[in-house]
Amino acid sequence: MNLALPFFSSGDGDWTAIDVEPDGRMVAVSVRPPRRAADKPKVLKCGQSSTVAMGVQALEEVARKVEGTSRWTYPLARGDYQLLVLPEPPVLEAEMEASLRWSVSPLIDFPIEEAVVAWMRIPTAEFQPGAEKQVYAIVTRRSMADEQVELFQKAKVPLKAIDVRETALRNIAVLLEKKPEGIGLLTVGPTGIMTTFTFKGELYLDRFIAQSLDEVVTGDAERKQKVFDRVAQQVYQSMDLITRNHPFITIERIVVSPLPVPLGIAAHLAGKLPVPVQALDLASVFDISATPELARPENQARYLTALGAALRGMRKTL
Repeated sequence: MNLALPFFSSGDGDWTAIDVEPDGRMVAVSVRPPRRAADKPKVLKCGQSSTVAMGVQALEEVARKVEGTSRWTYPLARGDYQLLVLPEPPVLEAEMEASLRWSVSPLIDFPIEEAVVAWMRIPTAEFQPGAEKQVYAIVTRRSMADEQVELFQKAKVPLKAIDVRETALRNIAVLLEKKPEGIGLLTVGPTGIMTTFTFKGELYLDRFIAQSLDEVVTGDAERKQKVFDRVAQQVYQSMDLITRNHPFITIERIVVSPLPVPLGIAAHLAGKLPVPVQALDLASVFDISATPELARPENQARYLTALGAALRGMRKTL
C-alpha cells in the first residue's frame, strides 16, 4: 500500500475520515469539497460504531454506515505521535526527510530506525525573508503506523493517508477565514483543550492543556474558574508569542469549537482576551443538509476532528 503519512497525496475530491474517541468508539464522516467558491463542503454521511472496542468488526460496521469513498484517512490519537518544531535543514527537498531524521533522533525515546518521519514547512519566508526557517516534523513509531494499516486492510477499508489532529483542526480554521487574518481555534475534548493558531490557511502554533473534561463538568464553580483562567492565560501568552515571532500575523479572533457539553468557556474567554471570542456552529461552514444529526452541538464536537481530516480533498498538498 502506498500510504501517505501524513501530508502528501491529498488530491481533490471526496474523502472519508475516521476518528477514535478515548473510550474506543469509532466515528466516520464523508465530505465532498465545494464545487464553487460560494459553496460549503458537504457532509455526505456520518456514523459511529455501536461498540467501544476498536477493531476490525467496529471498523467494518462504521464503514458500512458511511459507505465511504475510495480514499480514507485516519488522524492518529494524541500520544501516538510527536509534533516537533525544528530548524529547516539547508538541503534539497529530496533530502529533507533524511536530514530531519538526524535532528529528530535525540528528541524521541525510541530508535530512529523505528520511526516514521514526515514534515511540513512553517511558511515565513514570504513575510520574514531574513528569519530562521522552521518546519514541523511529525514522528510516530513505524509499528504504530503498521498497526493502523493492518487494521484497515483486514476490514477491507482503503486507507490512503494517516493524519494528525493539528492539521485536521487547521483545515476547520481555513473555513472560518473571512480574509487573511490570524485565527485561534479552541477545541475542548475529553482529555484536554487545544488551541490551533492559523494564518492564510497555514498552521503556525498549537497549544494543548491536558485536562479531563469529566473533572471540569463535575467540578465546582471554583474548579471551573481555575481551568478557564488557565486556558485564557495560555491563549493570551500564545497570541503574544505569535506577535513576537511572526509580526506579520495579527490574531483577530478566537473561535471556540462546538462543545461536548455546555461549559460557558466562550463567555469566560470573552471577558479575558483583547480580541472577539466567537462560538462556532459547524452548520455555518459545512452543508449538513444530508446529515441533520450534525445540527446538535454534542455531535459536532464528536465528529469535529474527523470532519477536519476529511477536508483533505480541499488542499492540493497538506
